[in-house]
Amino acid sequence: MCRHGSSVRCLHLNGNVLVSGSYDTTLKVWDVEQGTCVRTLHGHTDAILCVQFDETKIVSGSADTTIKVWDFRSGKCLRSIEGHSGAVSTLQFDEKKIISGSLDSSLKFWDINTGEAVATLDWVRSEGHKGVVRNLKFDSWLMISAADDKTLKVWNLHSGRRMLTLQRHKDGVTCLQFNHTKIVSGSYDKTIKVWDFFAV
Repeated sequence: MCRHGSSVRCLHLNGNVLVSGSYDTTLKVWDVEQGTCVRTLHGHTDAILCVQFDETKIVSGSADTTIKVWDFRSGKCLRSIEGHSGAVSTLQFDEKKIISGSLDSSLKFWDINTGEAVATLDWVRSEGHKGVVRNLKFDSWLMISAADDKTLKVWNLHSGRRMLTLQRHKDGVTCLQFNHTKIVSGSYDKTIKVWDFFAV
């Protein structure tokens, strides 16, 4: 079994396939059922902080400030995306776009097929976050982001308009999940908060 040479920082599981990212700057693709490393991806120059994949692509974000898009089957790097001024701390993608959050406190939208920047949501232009963006999730019409500024922000995915700012945590918000009725968030303040979409 091949091992990472340093701490594992992120992973994504889909079926029997796992992709892990490490401070050793590599991604590894694993067959979970067999317990074997299928492929190691080299290209980042600093710790890998976030990763997601589907049946065709792997997308990774790194402390080297770049996002890389990889062909899932061959492991070839299809493109390297630059634009953040800080480490890429969180991301999510679909068939058209990548949305990323960073230590530079911004959220950025990218065209997944070209790597071109589409939009930036930050404090100056969008009343965005004032701290490191730790997590983001989106569905077909909403995006929610969480940051070290102790807030969650709810965005209209299509217009980029900030709809709500949620401010009940006493320290940075590190993780979140949501569905059509609830938002759940976790924080450095040692609490988990459940927010009712119909009451916030």
